Amino acid sequence: MYLVCDGGGTKTEYLLFDPSGRVHGRSRTGGTNAIFVNPEAAAEAVCGGISACLSQAEAGESDMEGICLFIPGFGKSVDEVRKRFPHTALTVLGDEYNAYYGALGGPGGIAVLSGTGSFAVGRDAGGHWIKAGGWGPLFDDKGSGYHMGLLCLEKITRRFDQGISHTALQRSALKQLEMPDIPSLRRGAYRPDFTRERIARLSYAVAEAAGAGDADALEILDTAARCLAELAAVVAERMGTDCPSVSLTGGVSHMGSILTDRFETALGQCLPRCTYQKPKYEPVVGAVLYVMYEIRNCGTLPETFLENLEKGMEKSHADG
Repeated sequence: MYLVCDGGGTKTEYLLFDPSGRVHGRSRTGGTNAIFVNPEAAAEAVCGGISACLSQAEAGESDMEGICLFIPGFGKSVDEVRKRFPHTALTVLGDEYNAYYGALGGPGGIAVLSGTGSFAVGRDAGGHWIKAGGWGPLFDDKGSGYHMGLLCLEKITRRFDQGISHTALQRSALKQLEMPDIPSLRRGAYRPDFTRERIARLSYAVAEAAGAGDADALEILDTAARCLAELAAVVAERMGTDCPSVSLTGGVSHMGSILTDRFETALGQCLPRCTYQKPKYEPVVGAVLYVMYEIRNCGTLPETFLENLEKGMEKSHADG
């Protein structure tokens, strides 16, 4: 069996599967990106997530062929995982690879991810990986939940300075932040618990307010969609193509059509000949596909593999 892990700054998912596609264990922990999470805590979370999958399968380390972790910034934590599972081959990669395979379902095209952070990734005709974005919060992570959160804070405080209160976006943001009023942001925003993840969760407030027709929230979504489309255009140019398939994945994409329609429109302006496709699978399934295509070198996956995998995912969702 193989153990794969899709990790980020907010949550991490683990999946234990065999070469037939059968799922034997699935678990979840908090964030494990050791750039933003204590490296020791990140390692402990990953070891716990792996152990939980093995426990579900009533299996041990000797039953694993390999562990493949898709976690950005995990370099400082990896030795502890190796100590805990010393007899299993361990591969550590960034989350762009499993996001790519999850969104597109196989080689070919460009995947754009918008979660706490953001990036776009593709492969050129020579098989080289090409990435844009993913620079982290100091660079705004354009089009990400964090970026939307920053824009939200800017909008609601500017409106307050203009003497405008009780907009839909202000109400949604304060509810999300569990704060009584806009002036409380002056103190609250500079406390240690006002984290990157907390700012990123303001994207939910933006989506709620946009659904109510708030002009500022809709403008934030327009900006985010344009930024994400521009990431795809940068990757397409470096790939030497102007007609790729492009898919949007990540937690922010779960807002639905209120964002994806805007993204598709922005894509049409940046890459008029591209084809937009909905993501086929979630990133943890993309991790499975990466193992099969890139590590086990399976040229084509049998339909039974994907059927077993989808059944396993549906069952784990139902059990969860």
